[in-house]
Amino acid sequence: MRSKRKSQAAEDRCALCSRSDNDPVHFGEKVTLKQHKLTIHYFCLLTSSGVYQRGGEDEGVFGFLVDDIKQEVRRSSRLTCSVCKKKGASVGCNVSSCRRKVHFPCGRKQGFISQFSGLFPSYCRDHSPAQSLCVSSDLSLPQSCSVCLDSLEPVLSHAVLKCPACHASWFHRDCVQRQAHSAGLFFFRCTLCNNKESFQEEMLRMGIFIPERDASWELEANAFAELLEVYQRCDAHTCLCNNGRTHSAKTGWFEVIRCRLCGSRGTHRKCSGLLVDTRDWACLDCTHATDGKASLVGSPQSGQRRSLLSKRRLSSAHATISCKRPSLCDGSAAELLQALALQLTPPQAQKHLLPSPPQTQTPPQTQTSPQTQTWSSSPQGLQLRPPGVPVTVAGDQALSAGLALVRSSDFDPTHSLSVRFTDGQQTFPSCLGGGGGGDDDAARRYFLKLLVQQIQNSAVFEGPDGSKNLALDSQALREDLYFDVGCLLALSLVHGGPPVGFFSPALYQCLFNFPHNTALTVTHMTPDTHFTRQVSRIAAAGSLEDLKEAMAASWEYLELAGCNRPISSLQERGALVEDLVGFTMITRMQLPLQRFREGLRTLGVFDQVQLFPSVFSRVFCEPADQLTAQDVGRLFAVGFSPQDERQDREAPVVTFWRHFLMECEVGRSCVSLQDLLHFATGGRRPPPPSLPVLPPPARRRRGGRPEGRGAVPSERARLPPPPPARHLLLPGLQELHGAGGQPPSAPPACREVEEHRGGGGGGAGRLFTPF
Repeated sequence: MRSKRKSQAAEDRCALCSRSDNDPVHFGEKVTLKQHKLTIHYFCLLTSSGVYQRGGEDEGVFGFLVDDIKQEVRRSSRLTCSVCKKKGASVGCNVSSCRRKVHFPCGRKQGFISQFSGLFPSYCRDHSPAQSLCVSSDLSLPQSCSVCLDSLEPVLSHAVLKCPACHASWFHRDCVQRQAHSAGLFFFRCTLCNNKESFQEEMLRMGIFIPERDASWELEANAFAELLEVYQRCDAHTCLCNNGRTHSAKTGWFEVIRCRLCGSRGTHRKCSGLLVDTRDWACLDCTHATDGKASLVGSPQSGQRRSLLSKRRLSSAHATISCKRPSLCDGSAAELLQALALQLTPPQAQKHLLPSPPQTQTPPQTQTSPQTQTWSSSPQGLQLRPPGVPVTVAGDQALSAGLALVRSSDFDPTHSLSVRFTDGQQTFPSCLGGGGGGDDDAARRYFLKLLVQQIQNSAVFEGPDGSKNLALDSQALREDLYFDVGCLLALSLVHGGPPVGFFSPALYQCLFNFPHNTALTVTHMTPDTHFTRQVSRIAAAGSLEDLKEAMAASWEYLELAGCNRPISSLQERGALVEDLVGFTMITRMQLPLQRFREGLRTLGVFDQVQLFPSVFSRVFCEPADQLTAQDVGRLFAVGFSPQDERQDREAPVVTFWRHFLMECEVGRSCVSLQDLLHFATGGRRPPPPSLPVLPPPARRRRGGRPEGRGAVPSERARLPPPPPARHLLLPGLQELHGAGGQPPSAPPACREVEEHRGGGGGGAGRLFTPF
């Protein structure tokens, strides 16, 4: 009897590693050939150095012939494992100069890496491949595994790996191996960035086995049957039902009602002391997480662990407040935001309000277009809630300062903003004035202008300027940047910032459902992206063969979208394209859109836009005409002297002019580009391209006559000369070169402002710019 048990135990052990473990994840499938009294682990067979697949898939063990396996067993029986010191070491380091040999399980514990591709080489700890940390220094490293969500030490090693695509997904080796075993070749991808090609290639290089089969949940019959069942159990501390916790009556005291927030907890009405007609109940966990409110999301606090699975508390500062005055239904967006700011003023602060002067008539430019409105949502002289919250901006990093503001633990959006720039900037473009608050108001408006510009170029948006869609960014999701950006945009609108102006019509429709009942098309997708090119190719198919060919080339995308269905006619193309556009723009963007909406709910902006979507569409989707230094520079033609030696001295003058325009554009000068344009042309917009170019910025002699080859080209000589007051005089060369005869390293940010009034020469050597 004992000999029979010993014989059975020996047959149950792997012939190569002498272990009886049956762990398909770490050792592969355990195969037993009873007629040959042979048991083998699949991974032990793949990684053995002296055996190869010489048979077909249905011969031996997955193509390994039985005779070859027995010969490898005899060969390894003479080799000693460098870890356990026992015979049977069949896995050797692939480096020819290295003599280390191990059993496959022993090597796995000692840092051996076996690559399950090609010739299935194995490498010891000293010669194994490694990953490198190639992320920027300002990127915070993750502290949890993206597969199991347990804590993780962010140090790359044999036990800790990372995604090569996003560098933000870190995981335990055992966790990603289990994921690969469950997902299979067709569904194994990064859990954060959803990358598949480079992720699988890197995991194979680092010794992760990816089975070439479908996902395990696709192979199991009725795998999702439990999703059709609802929770029917009483979780009260003391259950009073005589029939037990799982009993649920159809009505009455002992009907199980589920939590209205999570749905994964239940109670009998009697057991929790509820009324007999109670239908609305929240479990204790959700009540603690949300303070009894019906929302599970809120603004994360700085320093806390950010998890997409955590239930965040929604601060009362982000409560929704809707303006329902009938008199405002036909007003402009500025009036609606102004009324919103008035509603948010607390009663205890009413004594601090300074009433603005009565306005009997709206100025004409406010009625023409939203681009020419003065977007001051709060009245002049009105304080939302004194005192102001200090906002410190380092240089021009307005977005960083805004994120630090909304992530602070004591953030209250109803406070006014007191902005201070730490780079020493004390002057701001004159076009930002008019707020009634002097330099403080100009600093606040300049900060909000920079903030909106930098939000447009942040990682949460993609697409051309002026027509941005939300981008799916894994790092932004982990940092909850979508919520923060939405909060900052709402804050900017109510606190008197510029209109947003860069939303695409598709993004506005996804957020606010306007226009109503309008389907998204391929034209709404972000241009020049991988998904857009795939959908466009399918939409442009002219025949059934072309359509099937395009679908075959995009089968992974179709599989991910759930649209990999057979097509029998070209008429089904439209429905397929519509499903793909809906998946790309809405389904896969559900979490970013949800968090972005929650951020826009700050100060009630989201609800106000939903009440009047047609009014606010111009605020979010129509970009204002941005005047650039290049636009102003095109209005002037540069005329150099014919002498080469003078051209070398005139080049720094032109350089200074261009630098001055750039400083006007970024706001580092007390003169704005609008001021220059108004002085040079008399208008607030650039002239049409058909009009002649203005005279060049000329350097004048002491006698007042310009040097160079004339103010205008010869073909424009017939045009009447502009008045002298429209000439812009650059500084003389002697001032640019200074006393030492060398040009300065950088032109000054701002010079003395003076208006030239005629042909006198008293202004030589100074910069004459309009004010």
